[in-house]
Amino acid sequence: MLIFLFDAALFGIGLWLALWNPVIGMKLLGSALLVAGIVRLFLVGHDACHGSFFSKEGFNQVIGRLAFMGSLTPYSLWDVGHNLAHHGFSNLKGRDYVWVPFSKAEFDALPPHRRVLERIYRSGFGYGLYYLLELWWKKLFFPTKKHVGARRASFTWDGVLVVVALSLWIGVVALATVQTGQSWWLLTLFGMVVPFLFWNVIMGFIIFVHHTHPEVAWFDRKDEWLRFRGYLVSTLHVQMPPGIGRFLHNIMEHTAHHVNPRIPMFRLKEAQRALSERWNDQFVSYRLTWRSYARAVRCCKLYDYSQHAWLNFRGEVMAQLPMPTEANAA
Repeated sequence: MLIFLFDAALFGIGLWLALWNPVIGMKLLGSALLVAGIVRLFLVGHDACHGSFFSKEGFNQVIGRLAFMGSLTPYSLWDVGHNLAHHGFSNLKGRDYVWVPFSKAEFDALPPHRRVLERIYRSGFGYGLYYLLELWWKKLFFPTKKHVGARRASFTWDGVLVVVALSLWIGVVALATVQTGQSWWLLTLFGMVVPFLFWNVIMGFIIFVHHTHPEVAWFDRKDEWLRFRGYLVSTLHVQMPPGIGRFLHNIMEHTAHHVNPRIPMFRLKEAQRALSERWNDQFVSYRLTWRSYARAVRCCKLYDYSQHAWLNFRGEVMAQLPMPTEANAA
């Protein structure tokens, strides 16, 4: 509860600085604190949605929904898309839906505007646009049945809760405008638009580096995914610069998180250490640097599912994956 309250206070202080302080420098600081609050609160909601933050499920559902409001994320829709689809079938095309690479034939068959978008998404600078359009807008904000496969009352009510949170946010901006006499557009920019867009960038980036790497495979056949333990080998352990991993509530200890999503954020480092000591040759672990990041962006554009190779947009092989042998897979 202290973690949740601290992150909520971070969000509140950031909002106050961005809206009520007239100094531009303080508004920038407020926007930065808002981004930090949104990211950390989302990770609290993420743990709660896994049922790992509190021991009581009722607390997880209530606090999880509240924590998700800063990122305007509907709890039940995130539960279905993340817990069932993504965690249940990581890097299995047709079931997982996050950063799924197109084959060369699929990419060539896309309409021109969608090919342009895919190039932007995988340019190394398009993570925010990807998360905003492909995940938040299509999968989370009142999605159609086409994008989620079902309609449930909980989806609608959680969507309404997000609209209420958004309306309150706009109301607070309007209140600050009236009380301080500042420009409504300026306050909206620093107090809403910039923080929400930066949140999308950070989230899109985190998901990308968790499951996209020249040495990590994607699958289009479930039997192959099962045989080669896709739930383990498709997840990366990304070592971040000191302090960033702690700021991100240890979510970069991602292999341990996928092996057992019920491990809470404050036990993930210990769990990842134990996993690395026993099975460090079974998954990819690397230190995130500009060089390693540039390599992933350069190599991971399209994917050849039959040959298990990463391709560029011209269809040239950029990284050939040595798939596990049948004995090792077993």
